[in-house]
Amino acid sequence: MKKIFRLIVQYYLKFLTKVVLWRHQPLIVAVAGTTNKTFIKEMILEELGRGVRVRGNPKSFNTEIGLPLAVLFLPSGYSSLFRWVDILLTGTCISFFGRHFPRILVLEMGVDRKGDMEYLLSMIKPKVAIVTNINRSFPDANTTLKDIEEEMKKLVKKVPVDGRVILNGDDKRVRNLVKYAVAPVIKYGKSKDCEARIEKVNETEGGQEFILRYRGKRKLLRIERFGEHNVDALTVAKIIAAELEVLKSER
Repeated sequence: MKKIFRLIVQYYLKFLTKVVLWRHQPLIVAVAGTTNKTFIKEMILEELGRGVRVRGNPKSFNTEIGLPLAVLFLPSGYSSLFRWVDILLTGTCISFFGRHFPRILVLEMGVDRKGDMEYLLSMIKPKVAIVTNINRSFPDANTTLKDIEEEMKKLVKKVPVDGRVILNGDDKRVRNLVKYAVAPVIKYGKSKDCEARIEKVNETEGGQEFILRYRGKRKLLRIERFGEHNVDALTVAKIIAAELEVLKSER
């Protein structure tokens, strides 16, 4: 896609996104971090139930063009001018005239460099934010860990006082974001001070099981997948489901 046309597409999609979100006012759950975003997003969608009520990014549509496509639930036109024209016309109809829209959006936030988060937050206003981790898994060689931490601060600060911030309590840089939140913070992980504490992780024949201590309860959870990232993903999904119920009761 030529540079000028790409900018036209980018900013028109941003405009359409702001219109459709203003019209329907969904509750937005933002998932950010350098890794494990997709696993967590998918697990949240499984927990909440996919369908008319809840929707997330298709594939990993999470950048300045991908995020609006995810909100509008449109495909990418890639390098085809004609496909993009059709997509923008469809998006216009959805934004201004569409009647049906999810009540909850679970959206990955792709942040690789300075300024990415600010641009994404100019389109969406998350009620709940999740930060998975901050490590060196980003493609821009000029980006530092400090840069990514600064971007995550912007997300945490954006969540309103009646929202929730959910942080990986086992990641030192993510833990440090607590002091920038105005919303209640829930840390998850194996650390003793985590509000959602993971204990006794064991591999089973078909996956893993572990204890989750959260909100004064101790619950045995099982998942038919291997890997610590899947334990974290299921933990976050359980937290989101519980906190959305609390937020609903507070309205």
